[in-house]
Amino acid sequence: MPPQTILITGVTRRVGAHLAGHLLEAGHRVIGSYRRETDALKALVERGLITLPLDLLERERINDFAEAVAACSDRLDLIVHNASIWHHDDDCAADSALATAMYTVHVTSPIELTEALQLALPARARDDGQASRQVVFLTDAHIDEGDPRHIHYIASKAAVEGSIRSLALRYAPHTRVNAIAPGLLMFHPEDEADYRHKRLNRRLQPFVPGPDPVAQTVDYLMACPLINQAVIRLDTGRRWGN
Repeated sequence: MPPQTILITGVTRRVGAHLAGHLLEAGHRVIGSYRRETDALKALVERGLITLPLDLLERERINDFAEAVAACSDRLDLIVHNASIWHHDDDCAADSALATAMYTVHVTSPIELTEALQLALPARARDDGQASRQVVFLTDAHIDEGDPRHIHYIASKAAVEGSIRSLALRYAPHTRVNAIAPGLLMFHPEDEADYRHKRLNRRLQPFVPGPDPVAQTVDYLMACPLINQAVIRLDTGRRWGN
């Protein structure tokens, strides 16, 4: 695959950092957004990552960010909306702004950023009918099964999944719009052994894959021009009822 220019939101840690490193290693030009600097971000900059600050809660700055991306490149082949925040329902009940923040970061701002980038750096229809740009949202495999403790988080991820078809219709034929919905990819260091065992026991294949499957799926979406309006689940299957 020839080198692509790729924007990833939220590249300071975990999946976002791994995906940025994977795409840099493959020879692509990667622009990454961040809210705060981390050691992982500094390491990626040393490998060639172009960084731009962005807080998706500050919707009034989205147009300026899109203009900054356009100043970095004359093309944009792939947008990966990876940036995410997570709040427990108990915390949302105590502070309603937390629930609103999840909808802003997962739904409203990514949709507005997609439009702002189209205005600042337009994707064009190709003579062969294929898309010249792709947009990929990172959602959550738990949308299908639900989670009684994280209703607002799951609802916000489901809301952006619900926008995939509409966005694909708006931007056809020059842009494809898809989503990747990961399940369990990795644990946090503070997760206790009993919690890890219970989470793994609910899967048909009880192993911890790490972030590689997301990078592999992005590669697949980049390589296959026929995938549009799709949500790809990465969850190894679930033992329903357990």
